[in-house]
This record gives sequence, structure tokens and C-alpha cells, in this order.
Amino acid sequence: MKKLFSVLMVVMISAVLAACGSQSSGDGSSDQSAKANGAASEAKIPDRIRVVIGSSSTGGDTYQNSDAVSRYLEESLGTNMKVDAIGAVQAFSELDRADDDGNTIMFFHDMAYLGVEYGSINEKNALENWKIGPVVSTNPGNAFLASGDAPYDTMAESAEWLKNNPDETITVAIEAGGVSEISFDGYFLWVKEKYGEEVADRIKVYPTGSQEDKNQALWDGNADIINGSIGGNNEYTKEGVESKIKMKFLGITAGKRVEGYDIPTFAEQGIEVNGKEFVFDKEFFFLLPKDIDPNFAKALDEAVAQVVENEDYTSDLAKNAYIPSYISADEAEDYLLEKRATFQNIIKNAPTVDELTE
Repeated sequence: MKKLFSVLMVVMISAVLAACGSQSSGDGSSDQSAKANGAASEAKIPDRIRVVIGSSSTGGDTYQNSDAVSRYLEESLGTNMKVDAIGAVQAFSELDRADDDGNTIMFFHDMAYLGVEYGSINEKNALENWKIGPVVSTNPGNAFLASGDAPYDTMAESAEWLKNNPDETITVAIEAGGVSEISFDGYFLWVKEKYGEEVADRIKVYPTGSQEDKNQALWDGNADIINGSIGGNNEYTKEGVESKIKMKFLGITAGKRVEGYDIPTFAEQGIEVNGKEFVFDKEFFFLLPKDIDPNFAKALDEAVAQVVENEDYTSDLAKNAYIPSYISADEAEDYLLEKRATFQNIIKNAPTVDELTE
């Protein structure tokens, strides 16, 4: 009996040790499985993931949104993520050279496809040439602003002001080939349709780059209206701001007002294109190499789905008036391709920036 008992104890101990061993990561290398929280357990996640973004600014909404989601994804994926603000051209180049294990991925917004349509981004970077990842968040605060003492308070009023002042012009500072331009095009085509070419021909463009450059264009008198955002420009609209840098919002392009801000949408102002309300929500999403490991892509998608449900993540975004808006990778491809098609007609019918530059 004692001998049988001893044998049974050995068997039990061996089983326990084997179970413990099966839970160990073994070599602790970068081939770690995606951790719990719903990520695909079979995916091998690199120790470090480089997130290249289509902006060279570390103060704009692309960086802010990519940094926020990356910080929360690190825990879900069990890795370290570094956001690298290298601009659109370089980011696409890095994505093209990236391995299929997910060590380099891209985070950008609608300019990823708008730039191709406008010709500012090489057509080889069309959405079809990448694996489209999940949509992550929205900046509903894409806006236009003017100086605090401008003779109009909305974009619609600016067109009416032009109509009533036939010797005046309005110059709008935008960044060509992206969200700025498509938003401006919606406004321009509406003015042309409602007020005619005589008024529309007095709307000019001041092409520039970063938000800081657009702001400076307004302050220097090179532009009367600028494209901006709630997150990036709200500080200049507050009470007590010096008059020489004071701004006011003229409207946002989102589908509905941003809570806490008394800024009318384009749709509320009656701005339409081809009989439809002009609505443009600026959305952020991941792009992956075309031949990305499908297990990694699945792990990233599931991790993002979990992050957007995190109240702390939502609170972080809200500080700059951004909101989580998850669309799964499976649905994001059709969604973004359809969105692209919606705006192709506007791009086709709008004048180029060169045609409107004084």
C-alpha cells in the first residue's frame, strides 16, 4: 500500500509540474502570445511595435489619437509601442518595407485616401494595396475659424458677406490634398451653386502645412479663414485671449455638434453639395502591410475593440474633443472604400488649389 501511495504521489506531482510548465512562455522571446482580453491567442506579437503616422507633428490630432490608443494597446497586446511622427510620404514608404509580423504598422486618417485622389500621395498607396485595419476614433471637431473681429460668425454668413460686398475677397488657409481641402471643397461648391460664380470666384486659397502654419497665416493677414479643429484651436477662442490672436469658430463639418461647444455644423448652416448636406467626419484607422500575418491582424483588431470600451481611454480622448468610434477590420475596408467613393465626385468637380491660389 505504501508503495502504491508513493507511486500515486509521484504521478500527481509530475502532473502539477507539467501543467505549470505548459503555462510558461518558455524562452520569454518576442514570440509571445497576445495576452488575454480577447486577443487572438495564437498570434505572435513583436516585443516592440513601431507605429508610423502620416503626420510630422507631435502636437496634432493624428499624434494625439495614435498615442492614446497605443498606450492602451500595449497592455492588451503585451508589447511596447512607439509612435513615430514621420509624415505621410515616409510613413507609406516604411509600411511598404515592413515585415509581415506587425513590427511596423501605420496610423492615419482620411488623408490616406484623399491624398491619393488629390494627387498629393502616390497612387501606389491606394487603400487597395494595404491591409485595412480597424477604425479607431473620430475627430468631430474639424472646423473653420476666423479672427475674433471678422464680419461674419459662420461659414454661411461669410458667403452672404461676400455677396453683399462685391469688392471683397475671402482667402482660406488649407493644407492641400487632405481633410482641409475636402472640407473647403464642400464649402466652395455650395457657394458656387447657391450664389453663382461671381461670388465663388472671390474665394481664394492660401496653401500651407501644419496647424501652426495655418494659425500664423491668419495672424499675419495672409488668410481670412483657416481650417483647424476644436482640439487644436479652442484655446484661441476663449475669453481673455489677446485680440491680435483671438479666433472664433465658423462651423464644423461633423454630422452633429460636439457636446460642450456652441459651434454649428455645416449641415445646420444649410451647406449642401448636389442636394445633400455636406458632412465629413475625420476618422482615424490602422493600415497594415498587405501580407501581414492574419493572426497579428486579428489580435490587433480584437485588442482595439477592447480598448475603445475602456472608460479611461474615452476620457483621455475627450480632453481634446475626440471620441472612440470602433469599426472592425472586416467592416472597415468596405466602409472606407464607400466613404472614398462619396467624396470622389466632390473632388472631381471642385477646382484645384492652384486654380484658387492668388
